Amino acid sequence: MNILIVGNGFDLSHYLPTKYDHFMVAMDAIENWDSSKGDMGFDDLFGLLYEKEDYFFGYTKAMYHTDEIKISVDQVKELKEQLEENVWYQYFSDHVREVKTWIDFEQKIESALALAFKFIKKIHLKFEKYGKIDTTIRNLTKTNSDKDDEKIYIAELDMNLLNKLELFTVNRAYGAVIESGFGSLPDTRKGFINDNWLHVKEKSEYGFSTEKYISFLNNQLENFIEVFNLYLELVVRKLLPIGTFCIDSKDWTEPEKIFSFNYTNTYQRIHDSVKVDYLHGSHGEHQNIVLGVSDLEDESLKKIKAYGFTKYHQKLFKDTDYLFLDQYKAKILDKNKKEIYLKEQLKSEIRSSQRNDLGEKIKANTREQKLDLKIVVWGHSLDVSDKDYIIDLFSLNDDMDRNVRVIVYHFNKAAKFDLLNNLLAILGKDKVEHWMKNKWLQFKENPKIVPKSAITLDDLPQT
Repeated sequence: MNILIVGNGFDLSHYLPTKYDHFMVAMDAIENWDSSKGDMGFDDLFGLLYEKEDYFFGYTKAMYHTDEIKISVDQVKELKEQLEENVWYQYFSDHVREVKTWIDFEQKIESALALAFKFIKKIHLKFEKYGKIDTTIRNLTKTNSDKDDEKIYIAELDMNLLNKLELFTVNRAYGAVIESGFGSLPDTRKGFINDNWLHVKEKSEYGFSTEKYISFLNNQLENFIEVFNLYLELVVRKLLPIGTFCIDSKDWTEPEKIFSFNYTNTYQRIHDSVKVDYLHGSHGEHQNIVLGVSDLEDESLKKIKAYGFTKYHQKLFKDTDYLFLDQYKAKILDKNKKEIYLKEQLKSEIRSSQRNDLGEKIKANTREQKLDLKIVVWGHSLDVSDKDYIIDLFSLNDDMDRNVRVIVYHFNKAAKFDLLNNLLAILGKDKVEHWMKNKWLQFKENPKIVPKSAITLDDLPQT
């Protein structure tokens, strides 16, 4: 059985713009588009990346009908409104330099949540002590850091970040003044808790509602996912190949089953129709995209039941294909139970003829435990965020060699280094060494995606 496991690197190998940077640059272009210029084309979306990623986009433009990508003025207007109103997009547009991958994005979600609920805890403590909330927040400085009264202080950087998440608003025209060496200056370091999150609006004496705020952030994340879905629908899905492609690799075999961590149907769309299980959902009219944190590490987040931000909650809620290699794990379990039963029978059997018969059955059962799986991992980071899947995969040869062989494709040596690092962190040195020494696990360079017809390799940009 040939199984292909794909991550975002698979789409990137096909020169499809599915990186975090690709999405955010395109959204920034939409956000700043002058509608008087009319519809947006491919160059309008990604032009700012052409110098930085000339090799990648050179291939994209040579291999796909990029000139057919059009986002209408009405679609631009709709997206602009969604981007302007979405706190997660606004939060991450300020962090684009720090966030490079979708994994970074997911990790930053948890950091943002931890920051927000650290501040919320401070609100609750003040309320418990004074029976009310001073909804004015102040910038934390050396002179006020030791004050222990009903006032709430926060570092300026945190103030700016939480302002993006609408936990409170920073009013730059507040009107108050502060004394400095330059005389009286406007105090731009004050903000106000958003009274939408109070139990009773404009009545701080009733306290802060964590439930209201977390529900708001959950809904905003779903809205962000919808924007991303529109991007995949309007851009990635509509990139039609100029010709037909083939996968150039000596040891490549066509998969009989695909497990996809992507939201796109790239293999089916470009190569062949194969059964695909979308472990994190898929895009489309009825999208069920899973985009969140792997788990809640912060205890305060567990206490307020912020599970809607986790992948496992979203997978269960959105009914994605979250079963992974289960039929093979079930077969192992069934054969192990049968072997235990036969060995128990063998212990109690006296007649030699029956013992010989049971011995043959045990040997046959052992042979039947062979799974004969060739598994190719293409474009998945093997990051800890998907550790449960990785542990399942590398448990298939645990107590015997079931002829499960894994090939992990990598983009370059640096990528191989990172992939190996991630495996060691999840599986441990002994297991990784055991798999590699036995040639059960091999690392190989990504196959090349080349056109069969319509364009030749000479038409493509040279490296």
